[in-house]
Amino acid sequence: MKDDTKNKIAALSFGDLPAEIEGFTLEKICAVDDDKFIFFVYADDAAHCAVTVYFHEETMEFKVSQRIGLTEFCLTNFFTTDFNRFKELIDAELNGVIKNLRGIKSKPLNRFLSEKKIDTWNYGKNLPATLEGFELFISPAAPVEITNGSFIVINYVDFAINSDFVLAYNIYSDEFSGETRINGAPNVTYAFDAETLEDLEDKLKKNLIAELKSIRN
Repeated sequence: MKDDTKNKIAALSFGDLPAEIEGFTLEKICAVDDDKFIFFVYADDAAHCAVTVYFHEETMEFKVSQRIGLTEFCLTNFFTTDFNRFKELIDAELNGVIKNLRGIKSKPLNRFLSEKKIDTWNYGKNLPATLEGFELFISPAAPVEITNGSFIVINYVDFAINSDFVLAYNIYSDEFSGETRINGAPNVTYAFDAETLEDLEDKLKKNLIAELKSIRN
């Protein structure tokens, strides 16, 4: 980040911020991270969830990102180049974002997922809590909405090695797809592409253990 940009951004103030919101603890960062200037983070380390408020030099926008497990994505309703507008959005909506994140795994099942019968899928109900040293962080019983119509249906994570496997369903394409993250770096895998639960189940039975072993190795 350019020094003049950093100095201008570093001088901005959000005023007094609560030390805790819904059990998420405030950490004031006020530092550069590559092409971002991180203002502050609210995190619940035990739940592996966090909200980060920052400025992105590439787009010259103020942004908010949300992390669930190892999956992180921006909340587009906060995008703005106007700091005063951004501060208004933070004041008005940040508490709600964190409150929603606190209950992210207890939200009612999306109707598209219900119609797909994710909640009654026997294979999904019987996934092991741990597999090849990975923890079942998100299960089909409580899918998590991320972005662009996508929901994480299965997420096996090893936080110690910053790596995971994600199986997502997109309501617009009506398809399942997989992605791995190895030491933080995302990688697309096509071994789990499916349109039906029957096809998906077959591919998980054939490929999931091998995929997790591959991530670890």
